[in-house]
Amino acid sequence: MLILSLFITLFFFVTPVHAIYDPLSVPNNKYGIHIVDTIDIPELPALVNSEGGNWGYVTMVLSDNERDPGRWQTIFDQMRRLHLIPIIRLATHVEGSTWVKPQKDRFYEIVKLLNGFNWPTENRYVILYNEPNHAAEWGGLVDPEDYAATFVDFAKQLKAANQDFFILPAGLDASAADDAALFLRRMIAARPEILTLMDGWTSHSYPNPAFSGSPYARGRGTLSTFDWELSFLQSLGLTKNLPVFITETGWERSRLSADQVAANFQIAASSIWTDPRIAAITPFIYKYLDAPFDHFSWKTIDNDGFYPQYDAYRQIPKISGQPKQHESYTLLSDLIPAKLVAGSTYTLSAVIENYGQGIIDPSDGYTLKLSSFETFIDPLPLVQPQERGTLMVHIKTPTTPGSMPITLTLKHYDHSFVLQTRTVELVSPPSLEIHAHLGWRSSGDASNISVLIYDKDTVLQKFTGLTMKNGTITVERLMNIIPGLPYRVVILVPGYLPRQVIDEMSAANTIIYPGRFLPLDFNGDGAFTLADLESLIRFPPCTAILRFFGP
Repeated sequence: MLILSLFITLFFFVTPVHAIYDPLSVPNNKYGIHIVDTIDIPELPALVNSEGGNWGYVTMVLSDNERDPGRWQTIFDQMRRLHLIPIIRLATHVEGSTWVKPQKDRFYEIVKLLNGFNWPTENRYVILYNEPNHAAEWGGLVDPEDYAATFVDFAKQLKAANQDFFILPAGLDASAADDAALFLRRMIAARPEILTLMDGWTSHSYPNPAFSGSPYARGRGTLSTFDWELSFLQSLGLTKNLPVFITETGWERSRLSADQVAANFQIAASSIWTDPRIAAITPFIYKYLDAPFDHFSWKTIDNDGFYPQYDAYRQIPKISGQPKQHESYTLLSDLIPAKLVAGSTYTLSAVIENYGQGIIDPSDGYTLKLSSFETFIDPLPLVQPQERGTLMVHIKTPTTPGSMPITLTLKHYDHSFVLQTRTVELVSPPSLEIHAHLGWRSSGDASNISVLIYDKDTVLQKFTGLTMKNGTITVERLMNIIPGLPYRVVILVPGYLPRQVIDEMSAANTIIYPGRFLPLDFNGDGAFTLADLESLIRFPPCTAILRFFGP
C-alpha cells in the first residue's frame, strides 16, 4: 500500500514548485458574484469589472457529478479572457435532502482533476465544501471532528500536488442552530494544524436576522460576521493574518423592497466592505429563478432583466486588479541574428509560444522592448496559453561597426520576461562579386547593368549603372542583409535575358556564378517572347551575331 501511495503521488503530482501569494499584496478588485450556472459567465464582467474594475471574483460550485476536465478547462480559459478569478467550492451530490459526505479515498482523483487545469491566475482558490455545521450539508450529521480530518487530509494532498492551491475552509452559517462557535472550537481542538493549513478565511456574512438586517449592524450574524469569526479564531490560537473571502452575503427581497436591497449594497460598499482584510466579496446569487433562492436572485424571475441591486452594485467604484500569473514564453527562433550590417534597416520576426497563464494582449499592459537599436515594433499579437503568435520589429543599426549587447524583453506592467539576449556583431557593408559569361563572347565587358537583392519577393537593395569587366561585376556596400542567410540576386544586362542566383551572403565578400547570359532580349522587356523575334528582324545581322560571339 505504501508503494502504491508513493506511485500515485509521483505519477499525478510531480509539478513545478510554486507558492501562493497574498491577494491583498497586489492591486485587487475585491468585488465579485456567486453563480450557480457557468453559462452566465460571459455576462459577469459588466457587473464585477465595472467602474474601473478588472479581474473581479466569481464563486462557483464544482460537484462530483460534473467533473469533466475539458468542460472546466474551457470555463477557466473563458474566465482568463474575461479577466475573472474563479473561487471553486467543492461539493459532492445530494441524496434525498442531504449532501453526501466526501469520500476520502477519492480525494486523489479530485486533486488530479484540479491540478490538471491551467488556472487563470497563480492562486488556485479552492473552498473545501460548504456549511458543515448544517447536518444536511454533511451526510446528515454535524461532525466537526470529521470535517477537520477531511480538511486536513484534503488540504495536504492539494498542497503536495501544487503549492499554488489557496486553501479555504467551508463557510459556516454563523446564525445556525448548530452553533458555529462550538463547531469551530471542536474542529480546531481535533486538528489544530487547520490553523496553519488555511490560507484565507471563508465567511458567509449575511445580514441577519432573516437575511434582512441593517447594513449598519455589527457583530455575529451581520455583515461583519467575518470580524467576529476572525476574533474567535484568534482566541483558539490563530496567529497569522488571513485574507477574508465573503463568498455569500446579501439581502432577501421577500422582507425588503428591491430598492432597499439596492441601497443596502451601496451602504455596505462604503462602510463594512472597506475593511482592508477583505480580499473578495461574492454576493449570493447572480441568477436563481426557482425556489428556494429566487428571492436572492439578481436576475428577474423572467430572466429578462435585473433587480435594482444589480445597478447599485455595478456603480460601486472598483479598482483594476492585477492578480499574479505564471507567465512563460519561448521564442521558437532567434529574433535578432548574431551578425547585422552597420547602417542598415531590417524587418525581423520570430514566433513566440505562450506556455503560461497570461494572455499576451497589448490592451492589457503587454509591451515588447528591444535595447540598443533604433526600433519600431508592430502591435503585439494576442496570444493565449498554448498558442503561438508572430512578433515583428523594425530596426535601424548604427553606422559604426562593432559589437552591441541587445536584450529583447516582453513586459507586463512591472514584470519583465527576457526572450532573447546576445551580443550582435555589426559588420561593415560587405561586397558581392558576380562572375559570368555574356553569350559566347571573348571579352565579357558590358555597361549599364542592374543588380537587385531580394529577400523572398521584397527588394532590399537595387544597384544601377554597374559595369562588367572581363566577366566580373563588383557590387559594393550591400545593406539590409543578414550575413549567413540566403538571398536572391537578380542581374539585368541590357540585351540579355535576366539571370538570378539564390546564395548565402557572407559578412565580407560573396562570389556567385550565375549561368551564361543569353542574348535573346532584343526588345528589352526582360523576357524572350515572340516580340523579340519581331525585333530581331529589324536588327542588323552583324549586331545580333556580335551579341553571341563578339569580342
